[in-house]
Amino acid sequence: MRVLDPKTAEDRKRRLLQAVIYQFMRTGKPVGSQVIVDKYNFGLSSATVRHMLLDLEKEGYLIQPHTSAGRVPSDKGYRLYVDSLLEVQSLAAGEEEKIRKEYSVRTKELEDLMVSTSRMLSSLSSYTGMVLSPRLDKSLLHRLQLIPLSANQILVVVVSQTGLIRHRVVQLSRPLVAAWLPGISDMLNERLKGLPLSEVRTQILHHIEAVQQEQVEAFTMAQELVREAFDLKSNEGELYIEGREKIFSFSDMGDFDEMSGLMKVVEHKNLLTSVLEKAMKKEGLSVKIGAENTRPELRNVSLVSNTYKLGDHTIGALGILGPRRMEYGRMIALVEGMTKIVNQMLAKMVPYE
Repeated sequence: MRVLDPKTAEDRKRRLLQAVIYQFMRTGKPVGSQVIVDKYNFGLSSATVRHMLLDLEKEGYLIQPHTSAGRVPSDKGYRLYVDSLLEVQSLAAGEEEKIRKEYSVRTKELEDLMVSTSRMLSSLSSYTGMVLSPRLDKSLLHRLQLIPLSANQILVVVVSQTGLIRHRVVQLSRPLVAAWLPGISDMLNERLKGLPLSEVRTQILHHIEAVQQEQVEAFTMAQELVREAFDLKSNEGELYIEGREKIFSFSDMGDFDEMSGLMKVVEHKNLLTSVLEKAMKKEGLSVKIGAENTRPELRNVSLVSNTYKLGDHTIGALGILGPRRMEYGRMIALVEGMTKIVNQMLAKMVPYE
């Protein structure tokens, strides 16, 4: 009997593992040795394949759910498969064109971009799409623009030093004195430029005591504007999610308790937000498989995510939450492709001065 050298034997075993994973991803059913012999041209007998499958199980790459049943990939097996993807697939030209057309029709402001991206991630993957919007509270203030809308309403436009723009309509407690607005605008820009947005509200309070008495009323109105416009807790770093209902089609989920635990994480946005914020600390593409996810509720799903940028600044993350038997090559290509397009869209939307 011919004895294979160790390198050739390992290569054959790895190709067999890839075949098992591919077959399981297609069907969702445990894979037996005869299926491999019939569908994949390895030139091996069923007995040889069975022995190799047993070795892969002993090494932790496969699991046998039931005695005499076929085998399914473990998290370790999926990890080896993902790491061995030598080339990330590219989005098909037609698919990329469809995405760009969707953006050009719907995307006018930053929130439109976030909503459209989460929707398309879910639609194109058939899983749950997520986008974590930029956290303006981590940015420095570049300028404020005050636009009167009515006697009691002002549109406050906040531009950060990274170029991100935020709009907030402020309802004043008393009618606006139009003549005050230019002075308020100049004073706020002079005193607040360069401050972290998270500190603007507190800093403006420190300044009010130093203002001469005749300026107090105007400064009080400025204080009211800043208090409302920089209420960063309400919608900064917001998580946009599409396709929550698709979780019910994830066949990897074991029982009702596991499903309800996953739904809890998805419904409580702050939980998924923390997951994506951790992914942001390691810039670039990330694939978390099953138990590699830090939250136990995510142990039967996989998260493919990437960070997006404005210039040299990493400002947010997007990704796909799906079953462990997802088609990783295509999901990675989709997330990478969407990230590239979002980066390009942000560069067009956000003006630099």
